[in-house]
Amino acid sequence: MTEEQTKKYGDILEIRQTSQKLEMIKGVIGLLSMAAKNHTMYPENHAIYQESLQAVVFRLDPFLKKYGDLRLDVEKDWLLFENETVYQDDSKKDKLAYPLFRDGIQWIEFQADIEAWEISDFINILNQYRMLQEEPKGDLVTALWEKDLPHMQYAATDVLWKAETVKDFSFFSLTGDKKQGADGYGMEDTASQDTTGPGGEAMNDDQQDTADATEGRDAGGDSALSIMDRTIWEMTPEELKRLEEMVAEEEAQTSTEDVLEVLWLILNTQNEPEDYAIILEFIKEEFKATLAQGEFRIALDFLASLKKTYQSGKTEKPWAQPLLRQLYVDIANPQVLGVVKDVLPSLDKQRADQVDVFRKLLLRLPPASITALAPMLMEKLSASLERQLMEIIGSLAKRDTNHLEQMLDRPEEDLVKKLVYILGHIDGEKPMQILIRMTHHSSARVRLEALKALERRNKNMIKGLFHLVNDPVVIIRRMMWNHLEQYKNEEIGDLILDYLQQKKIIYRDDRQILSCFKTLGRCGTPGSIPFLGQTLLGQRWDFGSERSLWRQGAVLALVELNTQEAQDILKKASRSLLPSVRSAYQKALKDHQ
Repeated sequence: MTEEQTKKYGDILEIRQTSQKLEMIKGVIGLLSMAAKNHTMYPENHAIYQESLQAVVFRLDPFLKKYGDLRLDVEKDWLLFENETVYQDDSKKDKLAYPLFRDGIQWIEFQADIEAWEISDFINILNQYRMLQEEPKGDLVTALWEKDLPHMQYAATDVLWKAETVKDFSFFSLTGDKKQGADGYGMEDTASQDTTGPGGEAMNDDQQDTADATEGRDAGGDSALSIMDRTIWEMTPEELKRLEEMVAEEEAQTSTEDVLEVLWLILNTQNEPEDYAIILEFIKEEFKATLAQGEFRIALDFLASLKKTYQSGKTEKPWAQPLLRQLYVDIANPQVLGVVKDVLPSLDKQRADQVDVFRKLLLRLPPASITALAPMLMEKLSASLERQLMEIIGSLAKRDTNHLEQMLDRPEEDLVKKLVYILGHIDGEKPMQILIRMTHHSSARVRLEALKALERRNKNMIKGLFHLVNDPVVIIRRMMWNHLEQYKNEEIGDLILDYLQQKKIIYRDDRQILSCFKTLGRCGTPGSIPFLGQTLLGQRWDFGSERSLWRQGAVLALVELNTQEAQDILKKASRSLLPSVRSAYQKALKDHQ
C-alpha cells in the first residue's frame, strides 16, 4: 500500500511539473510568434518590436535557468517538446512550424544566456524565408548557418549544421524520455527503428513521424486520466515528509490552470481530514505560483472555486470548512501574497480589463492581506498603479482596520504617511482615534498628514489635537491655529486661556500669538476678561520684548469679545498715559480692519 501511495503522489508531482513546464514553453512560443508578426509591421528599431523582443527574453530566461536548454522538435504543422505539442500552426495566421519543417529543420534549441539580438536575427531569417519564392536566393538553414548564432543549436535533414555536440537534458515527461541517437546529437536513428505499418507495409517518413507523435500524445492522455481517477488514502509520515520536500523544490514554479483543476478534483475525492489538509497545502503552493506568474484570472477563478467548495461543505463535509477557512487566511499571508510584488510593474503595460481582474482578485481577499499589500507601496510604481493599490487597501481596511493599524508601527516614513492618507478616507470613530494618535508620531510628515485627514472630518477634536499648537514644525502649528479659529466654545477658550496664563508657548511665533488671542476672544470665555485687562493695561507684567505683541493680542481678543466690560477696557487703553499701551491699541485696531 505504501508503495502504491508513493507512486501516486509521485505521479501528481510529475503532472504538476510537466504541466508547468509546458505552459512556460507555450508562453515563450506565443511571444516569439507575436514578435515575428511585429517584425513584419515595424522597423527593427521601433519601440513596439523591441518591447516584444524583450518580452521573449523575459519569459525564456527563467525557463533556461531552471530547466536548461529548450529543445523543440519540428513537425509539419507543429512544434513538440518531449513528444508533447506546444505549438500548432494556424491557417489564419503566419505559420511558425511549417517554414522550419519545409527547409529541413528537425529540431531547434535555445540555450542559456541567449540575447535579444540573437532572437531578432532568428526572427529576421524566419520572416525572410517564410514564403517559398519562385527563384529562392537561399534557404532558412543556410541563413542560420551563416549567422552562426552562439546560443542556438539546430539539426537539419541529411546535414548537421553545427559541429559541436548538443547536450541532451532530461525532463519529467508523462510519455517517457525521448530516445537519443547513437551520434550524441539527440537525433533519432530512424534506420534502427521499426517503420512498418499495419500489414507489414513500410511507412514513409511522414507516416512514421505522425505515428510517433500520436503515440506520445495518447500515452500522456491515458496517464493523466488514470491518475485523476485514483483515490488518495491516508499518508505515512515518510510520505508526508517526501511531499513537503517536493513542495519546497517547487516553490518557485509558475502555475497553470490545469494543475489547479487536477488538484481540486483530487481534493473532492478526499474523505479524511488529514489527507484533505495535505492536498490543500499543495493547492496553496499552486495559488502562490499562479500569483508569481501574474495569472490573476486563474487566481480569481480559484477564489470562486474555493467559495463554492466551502458552501457545499456545509452539508457534504462539515469538517472541511475550518480547513478551507484556514486556506483562505493562509493565501493572504505575506509568504504567499507577497510574490505579487515582483509582477506589479508589469501591470502598467497590461490592458484595462486585466488590471480590473487584478483589482477584483485582491478585493476578494480577507483584510489580513493588507499586511502583504501595504509594503508594496514602497515599490517604484506608476501614479495610476499606486492609486489602485491604495484604493484596494482602503476597501479592505473598511472591513477591518486592525491590520492597517498594525502597519502604522512600521519604521518606513513614506509607507506610514501613505497609510495615514488611506485611513483618512475611512469613516468611523476608530479610524478617527487612530488618526489622533498619529498626530504624536515622530515624523512631521506623518503628523501633518494625520492633521489634514482630521480637518477633513469637520469635527471638533480640539482637545485631542491641542498639543499641536506647540509642534516643532511651524506649518503644523499654524494649521492647528487656523483649525482652532473655526470653533467658538468655552471648552476651547479654557484651553487657550490656560495655555496663555501658564506661558506654555514653546516656539516664538508672532502670528501664532496673535491668532491665539483672537481665537480666545471669539470663544467668549467669561474668565478671560481679567487676564486680558491685566495683559493690556498692567505695568508689572514682565514680557520683555514680547510685551507689545501680547498687548496687541489682548486688544484683538477684547474686540472679538465685544461685551460692555471689554469695551470699557479698550476705552481705557485708548486714553492710557502710557505710549506703549496706546500704540499697541492703535496697531491692533489697524490690523483688525
